[in-house]
Amino acid sequence: MKKKAFTLVEATCALIISSLVIISISLVTTSMKQVSKMNLEPTITWHLFLRELESANHRFELIGIRDNHLLLYSQITDQKYDLKGNHTLYLTCQNEGGYMPLLDNIKDHEYSFTQLDSQRVLIKVTRKNGEKMSAIVRLYPSK
Repeated sequence: MKKKAFTLVEATCALIISSLVIISISLVTTSMKQVSKMNLEPTITWHLFLRELESANHRFELIGIRDNHLLLYSQITDQKYDLKGNHTLYLTCQNEGGYMPLLDNIKDHEYSFTQLDSQRVLIKVTRKNGEKMSAIVRLYPSK
């Protein structure tokens, strides 16, 4: 009577398949670790900064640019604001004080505002990691 057992070929095939599964799992794990290490925070904060300036909640209109400060007027609050900073860009209310940080991790004074027309401003920023970012912000027209 013949006993049922695995042949050498079957055992080798099982080992090869097991090895392939383990290698695949380790590759996926390594990929996930690399993706989780990616820092999307600077990109996200940049887009939130731009969104805040163009927000309908403020309806900022451009007053002008003076001494690398962006002067804005909010049609909603009827207040004048000043966007300035050094390693952080922050928005200050000219009449009532207070400030709101909008963008951080900037190289000291490595930002600029260029007025393109009555509604558009080119904003350039250099982050502490050396990344240069720029965007054109479209503000609301004067009433």
